[in-house]
Amino acid sequence: MSWRTVLVEDGESLRLKLDSIIIEKNQKVFTIPLADISVIVVDGQQTTISTRLLTQLSKYNISLVTCDESHHPIGVFNSFNTHSRASKLIYRQINLDNELKQKIWQQLVKFKLRNQLAVLMECESSELSIDRLNQYIQDVEPYDQTNREGHAAKVYFNELFGKKFTRQDDNMINVCLNYGYSIIRAHLARLVVGYGLSPLLGIFHRSEYNQFNLVDDLMEPFRPFVDYYVYKNLMNERYFKSEHRQALISLMTK
Repeated sequence: MSWRTVLVEDGESLRLKLDSIIIEKNQKVFTIPLADISVIVVDGQQTTISTRLLTQLSKYNISLVTCDESHHPIGVFNSFNTHSRASKLIYRQINLDNELKQKIWQQLVKFKLRNQLAVLMECESSELSIDRLNQYIQDVEPYDQTNREGHAAKVYFNELFGKKFTRQDDNMINVCLNYGYSIIRAHLARLVVGYGLSPLLGIFHRSEYNQFNLVDDLMEPFRPFVDYYVYKNLMNERYFKSEHRQALISLMTK
């Protein structure tokens, strides 16, 4: 089973040789078997990628993430179809019963809130915040109609990162969180496609402009893993350095 997440920073070229990726950088050549790779993150504006390599990435169901000049993941290349019965599965996905959808989203929210609660407890947060999240978990209804997720998020992020913190702030914490979330998103997009599902068809997320609605549903319980790492290791950093990006990418192997 593939497991590696490969970060390519300012590599000169990526190409295919047999069933391996060849990375050329500073007159050095690195070779990695495609069978070992799950996600490749390309963080550099000068890197060239061969068409032959892109074709093989699709066959191996490897996600390719590209970053902009500020190192933020901005695009994901995924294989179109890697499942032998994808058409059958997508029809089942389209016809999924609405009541079942509501229960699925209810469970996803509960899993997310339980993981947020675990983070607060690990970080020795206030009893008030812990008690609130415990209560929100009990109160989650089908489809989270009372938005317990939103209420919990306010308590959770304010407890971790301060009362003035919001997810819309342009600061180091949000840069790190968004980067980590993007890596998880790429991994889950790969799995969704591999299971023959359409990432377009979400349970809760339904934006017509979002090609990864289902992925954004499924990744919710995994966000607290990134939150915890950022809280423990990157809270006081001023700049988003290469070693920080490498550490966030390596979370998926842990």
